[in-house]
Amino acid sequence: MLVSEIGSEEMHAAHLDAGPLLCVGLGFVEATSALARMRKGREITTAQLRDSRAELEQLWKWVNVHATSEALIDRAARVAREDALRAYDAVHLAAAVSFAQTETLEFACWDRELREAAKKRGFTLVPESI
Repeated sequence: MLVSEIGSEEMHAAHLDAGPLLCVGLGFVEATSALARMRKGREITTAQLRDSRAELEQLWKWVNVHATSEALIDRAARVAREDALRAYDAVHLAAAVSFAQTETLEFACWDRELREAAKKRGFTLVPESI
């Protein structure tokens, strides 16, 4: 959504149709890191990096952030064991499961393993297929 890449347009459309954005706090770190790595790999210009960082700062103001707690880490460890997910993916899914206890969510991601684990837990996936 911050830079033009595969899935950006779908993510932007989903964002416009969505209710509140929900994410665990490390999402901000991941997005910041992804932008820095794109710049390092010369996938984006310095100006694009600056603009994308500013857009991220604005977007993050509207995100409902799930705090990282001992309970979240315990749930993420269970998710990681059950689905052999990467650590940060397990934390994201655990946070989504926690958020879903009080509201209906759609789960947006482009990672096949994480999508499968989210689908197994009953989430509607965005986009519907990749």
